[in-house]
Amino acid sequence: MKKILISALLLNLAIITAFTLNSDISFRLGTKTCVAKYKENKAGIATLLSLHDNENTAIDAFNDLPNDTSFNLFEIHQNNVRVLTCNVNNKNYDFDPNRIFSDIGIDSTLKKYNSGVTKFPAAVIKQIKTFSADLLKAYVARNQNTYIISIHNNTNEGALSLTDYIKPNKYHQEAKAFFKAEGKDLDDFFLVTTLNDFNYLKGLNENVVLQSDNPTDDGSLSVYCAKNKIPYINIEAENGHKAEQLAMLKAVYSLLKIR
Repeated sequence: MKKILISALLLNLAIITAFTLNSDISFRLGTKTCVAKYKENKAGIATLLSLHDNENTAIDAFNDLPNDTSFNLFEIHQNNVRVLTCNVNNKNYDFDPNRIFSDIGIDSTLKKYNSGVTKFPAAVIKQIKTFSADLLKAYVARNQNTYIISIHNNTNEGALSLTDYIKPNKYHQEAKAFFKAEGKDLDDFFLVTTLNDFNYLKGLNENVVLQSDNPTDDGSLSVYCAKNKIPYINIEAENGHKAEQLAMLKAVYSLLKIR
């Protein structure tokens, strides 16, 4: 009985110490703040970046990863919604945190989410640019891999799926190539920036898009990575498809093991 109790205690300690660091990083957005919650796994192969606070299936999939598939997590929090809010001079300005990695993207996302406003105070733009730079700096400092890996969720037949990258649909010019996997939901797909990664995931029968060499500058992280020659993978799955996104995380883990 004593040996059983000791074994159980050691197992619990192993589980507790598997994550060696849990910390919050705070960012200023005018008078408001935004927090990145960082969970580090001692054996983590790379750090996953979650930019949208309402895309929780991806987080659930991360939390269900087995011990032999280890990632870290860098997760943005503010109001449990897609957009973030910056407050300057007692006025709120909403923006998409995945559209702030270029000047063009910042301008476009501010116009999209703040209807009726066509010109924004310099202080707002400066604050968001500073946040963008600080966010990337904090993430890169906590990512031991050369890859940037984003995790996202979409809705069934919603704003984004593999179909959108197939001609004549809205993003077909943003795709250099695509692979439509047999038996897979088109809402569950990868977007990558290198041909080797495209071919690897295609070989696993996964829905995958190879981003264009010259994508439209929308301020997204994938475009930023393309411009700066950083290998990037987006793991995109439908809300509620936890098992599918968990399998996708495992596929990326296997990819990174051979890179």
